[in-house]
Amino acid sequence: MDHPKRSTAAAAPSLPDDALVEILSRLPAKSLCRFKCVSVAWRDLIVDRLRCNRLPQTLEGFFYVFDGDDEAQGGSSDAGAVSPDHAVHGRFINTLGKPSPLASFSFLAKQPGIEKFGLLHSCNSLLLFGHRRAGDSYDSLGYIVCNPATERWVAVPSSGWRPDDDDESEDSDSETSCTFTYLVFDPAVSSHFQLVQFWVGKTKWVHGVHTYSSETGMWCRRLSTWGDDFVAFFAGSAFVGGMPHFNDTSYCGWEPELEIIVAVDGEGANCRLIIGPEKLCDVAFVGQSQGRLHYVNEHGDSTDEMTGLSIWVLQDYDKEEWVLKHSVTFLQLFGRTSCQVQYDYSVVAIHPDRNLIFFFQHWDLKLISYDMDSEEVCTLCTLGVCPQDILPYVPYFAESMALAGKH
Repeated sequence: MDHPKRSTAAAAPSLPDDALVEILSRLPAKSLCRFKCVSVAWRDLIVDRLRCNRLPQTLEGFFYVFDGDDEAQGGSSDAGAVSPDHAVHGRFINTLGKPSPLASFSFLAKQPGIEKFGLLHSCNSLLLFGHRRAGDSYDSLGYIVCNPATERWVAVPSSGWRPDDDDESEDSDSETSCTFTYLVFDPAVSSHFQLVQFWVGKTKWVHGVHTYSSETGMWCRRLSTWGDDFVAFFAGSAFVGGMPHFNDTSYCGWEPELEIIVAVDGEGANCRLIIGPEKLCDVAFVGQSQGRLHYVNEHGDSTDEMTGLSIWVLQDYDKEEWVLKHSVTFLQLFGRTSCQVQYDYSVVAIHPDRNLIFFFQHWDLKLISYDMDSEEVCTLCTLGVCPQDILPYVPYFAESMALAGKH
């Protein structure tokens, strides 16, 4: 009788490595991180690049952070910002709705000069934080990119943006009032990451694009090709084909003309324009699921009240073939006949491997899920605070040369 082969450095003497990986693959990411401390053999088994594909790499849950006082008071006027004068509180909510504290984020408050930080974006297991001094309304100290699964991180300098800076344009409306910064990371292509930062003017148009590469360690200014289009940053972004995709409303004069999906590479260039599923619509979310681009928009009744959502999928990326995947009323979703995105609810994420959408209800601070197959609504948990962002997290255990620091 043949016996299964065992590694000479087996992590568990009584089990072959393959069997142990099968057991570990059924554990949540937080438990796997703890088990790396059992022994050198266990650590190597968990972080081994050849084994990573067999460990969990689907949606594990959601991250958000908040000031310790917010939980006691039930809200915050500066959601997502954390002060080291109090304990740093992070929350990880798994897909079953069970929150747990994240002590590993306490390192952010210990960095010299940092008085506030916020969670900005996530992409393929990496998290992006902006940090600043108290009293500043922008990320004056730059950014931090970290991988919670490996507890590795790296600091990124500020891009140099300041409120009301002139973007060297002859247009008097070109002063930038805010920025939107996105993380671009594809471990299948490279261990390095990029940041793409949009400088948005007071008229809400994109006036400049700046990019950062972890390989060069430098920010670069790119020529903006967005024109007078309006980018719906509130609707999120979809990471498809190694590029983030955004919803963009094209204007002809002062009138909206067309809804477009714009693919942006790590250099900040508009690589592709995809016409949206409907010429003009009220976009609520742009995301990725099962390898395909998804588009969620509100639809209304004859009185122009928004009464539900339509979920579209780009069935064929090359041919730009959109298919209506599902429709649901707000009454079925939220128990209300009419709602408005950003004010009543936000679309948090769409599950990368299932027909499942996650929402945050602003009026009662609840995180809920909706299964498009069973049409079932499930309340996952009540957050107790209103964070600026709730970001999906997919664990990745391979080490990256771009993340040199250790918590």
